Amino acid sequence: MRILIAAAFLAGAMQSALATQVPMRVEMDVVVDVKGMTVGEGRDVFEHDGKTYSVNTEARTVGIARAFRKLDEKRESRGLVTDKGLRPLSFRQTRTGKAPNAAQFDWDKGELTMDEGGKIEKVALSAGTLDQATLAYAFIFMQPPKAERFKVQVTDGRKLQDYELAFVGRERIDTDLGNLETLHFRKVQVGDDRRGFEFWLSVEHYRLPVRIRIVEKDGTAFDSTVSKITYPAR
Repeated sequence: MRILIAAAFLAGAMQSALATQVPMRVEMDVVVDVKGMTVGEGRDVFEHDGKTYSVNTEARTVGIARAFRKLDEKRESRGLVTDKGLRPLSFRQTRTGKAPNAAQFDWDKGELTMDEGGKIEKVALSAGTLDQATLAYAFIFMQPPKAERFKVQVTDGRKLQDYELAFVGRERIDTDLGNLETLHFRKVQVGDDRRGFEFWLSVEHYRLPVRIRIVEKDGTAFDSTVSKITYPAR
């Protein structure tokens, strides 16, 4: 019993220590490029109070790209900060021309409810499941797994997918913030899966995602790179 109490206290202390280190509000401006041409811009806001968190992301096409396709997208995730990292409770995504997607995480019942434009589906909820807005922020309050590859389930409100992520390595990348040391992770593509996903977490910026690359099934790669980070006082 004493060992269990000590372990619980230590986990809580570690969580509390991490929560005091990470700024309570982070604002990041993002630029989206395709083959070196800027096609979009966005803004991410991450907030926490040591017990709960929220991630809000916004993106829109700009310039010539917007003349061809007006696209606006918003994602919002809210949940808990635990000794095992972020645990989402709700997720919502809205996009131009499409019905909203949403997800509700009932951890007590072990049930995930997905809502694709009013089409409801309930599935089993496994420990460690994340939503698309939270995935790139998952290692702010916890160390990344030491294994070169690890699995996680991710939902976008439409479906629940199994992701196998690989740790590519430590890399230095050039950004508007300067030359940053990062941890590079990539989704492992299996079979004829052509959709790619990878992200770079800044070591000196609390393991925040400073670059995200999404590759569509036609091979088009969208690179989202942070151009500015601010830590405003709350």
